[in-house]
Amino acid sequence: SLTENVVESVGWDPDGDEPHLRSLLRSTILGQAGAFGDKAVLDEAGRRFGMYLQDESSLRPDIRAVVYSLAAESGDTETFEIVRRLARDSTFQEEMVRFQLALARFQDPALIGRALDLVLSDEVRVQDSPRLLIALASNPRGRDAAWEYLKANWPEFDRRYGGGGFAVMRLVSIPGGFSTEEAKADVERFFTDHPVPSATRTVQQSLERIELNRLWLEANRDGVREWL
Repeated sequence: SLTENVVESVGWDPDGDEPHLRSLLRSTILGQAGAFGDKAVLDEAGRRFGMYLQDESSLRPDIRAVVYSLAAESGDTETFEIVRRLARDSTFQEEMVRFQLALARFQDPALIGRALDLVLSDEVRVQDSPRLLIALASNPRGRDAAWEYLKANWPEFDRRYGGGGFAVMRLVSIPGGFSTEEAKADVERFFTDHPVPSATRTVQQSLERIELNRLWLEANRDGVREWL
């Protein structure tokens, strides 16, 4: 209900010339509506994705990323394999990234697991692996699995990125979406046992975010529950 009026206003296609910000609004609001489970938006994204598979020129560049992601949001195993193939076979970096990010949007735990299996595989370039894992961690249904994957494969991640740089900072930020004492203790314990000198401050920030999330829920859970 928060997004449907805006979706109706901006639509899927521009009506003649329009300001750049309206184009950005379109992709943003469609993405949000789809993430909120708006069936009409998800169905239309699936329809447009099907058309794209028949004719790539049918899908405008400005909504490609959101269509790919929303098709994945409600997609099944067949859709997963299609998106995986498109990511693997893409000859353009920008398109490859769009498809890889779409792989992180599936909701079936089994498909999330299959996407995780790709993170350190030969199908994903070394410089792109952190992006895919972080995208999976941003999926509410993939957050826990992404963290467990990071821990289980930490020696390889540390070997690749532990020397410093943006990649390792982004990786250690993954657990910042947690919101319980148990999760905070787990994260603290893990990075005590596996110190990351090049990202010590980022680890601390992740722990601070977990605590802030926990306190926010403690203060607002009952009110939100009553409102819902």
